[in-house]
Formats: sequence, structure tokens, C-alpha cells
Amino acid sequence: MRDIKEFYETWNVEELPQYIKILIKFADELIFEEISSMLSDFEVKDPLVLDCGCGFGTFYRLTETFNTIYLDISLNMLKKFTKTERKICGNILHLPFKDKTFDLILCINVLEHVDKSKALKEINRVLKDNGRVIVVVVNKKCLFKEEVFNDFKIFHETMGIDDFKVEFKILKYTSTYFLPPIVKILPRSVLSRVLKPWKWIDKRLSKIFKGRGQFLIIELEKSR
Repeated sequence: MRDIKEFYETWNVEELPQYIKILIKFADELIFEEISSMLSDFEVKDPLVLDCGCGFGTFYRLTETFNTIYLDISLNMLKKFTKTERKICGNILHLPFKDKTFDLILCINVLEHVDKSKALKEINRVLKDNGRVIVVVVNKKCLFKEEVFNDFKIFHETMGIDDFKVEFKILKYTSTYFLPPIVKILPRSVLSRVLKPWKWIDKRLSKIFKGRGQFLIIELEKSR
């Protein structure tokens, strides 16, 4: 966990190659749309929400209308997250909250970087009975094995549906980002043009190859 914290304390997205920034932005847009769809039927009144591993607020708009606490292990990331003051620097393996605190927890691109068993137990602990969790992880069963994460040095372990069945009930899942790795060799201007129609293609592929995209998105419920 120390390596992960040290990585993000010095990490600056602006220093990444331009094609990586373009691909990360594209992946974030796909993930945002899928989670927005899942949240559309979340009907708890005045929920208390935890964005666990919020980074510098990439997905802030998903929870800005809720009573949300934003947690990240990196103080560097939190300093860059200027849209809210409700921020806590903390460790997902030792969440600084009482049992059964939250109605909803988002955990986006975090679990693949940590001890997943310990992290899931902690998420389960601070989640209310019948509370919901939405997680996004790098998919163990994706069609293309070369990942965006391979382009910069950070520990990650791919995950699958079965990794979540011990602590939670799986309500629904989908996957996204079917972009073939070959696009990395395209000039920046060409890559940007390719991505515009690809979003439509990606959504179609997610229906045909359910659970085989680069990012696995799962909605979970706490089992009593």
C-alpha cells in the first residue's frame, strides 16, 4: 500500500504522454455513463455516500447532489480536488468510519491496486444493511489483455465477478472499453477522430460481449 501512496503523491496526469491522456479521458467518459445509469434507480432518501478512492475528483459529478464524503490515500490527489471540502485522507484497508455508516459506496479503479480481500471486508463493514456498492475494476476476462495501466508503473491485479461473491450479492454488472491496443500507434489527431464514433461501437460491443470489456462495472448489495 505504501508503494501505491508514494506513486500517487508524485503522480501528475499532465506529465503523461498525450495519447494516454486521451485514452484515460475516453475510458472515464464510458465509465461515467455506465455508473450514471446504475444510479438512476437508486431511491434511498437522503443517502450518505462514500466515494472511496476519489483521486482528484474525476467522478465528482456522479455524487455531487448526494451527501457525500470523498476519501483518498493521497494528499496530493486531494489537494488537486478543489470542488468540495468534504474530503478525508485515509486508507481503504482501514476506513476511518463506524460500522454500517453508508447507504452507497463508489469504488472506481481502486481495488485492483490493493489487497482486495481486506478492502472488500472494510467496505462491507462500513456499509449499511442492504446498502449498495458500485465498483469498477480492471477486468480479468477482457478481450484485449494489454491495458492502459501498462503504460505507467503501478501495481494492479485484474479481477472478476467471482471476487465479489463472498462479501456481497451481485445485482448487475456490465463492462466497457473495447478499444483495441493498436490505436496507441495512431497520431493524436487521428486517435481523437476515431474515438468519436467508437463510443457508439463500444456500447454495442458491451451488449454482445457482456463482461469482456477492459473495465468491469458491478453493482453490489450487502448481504446480511
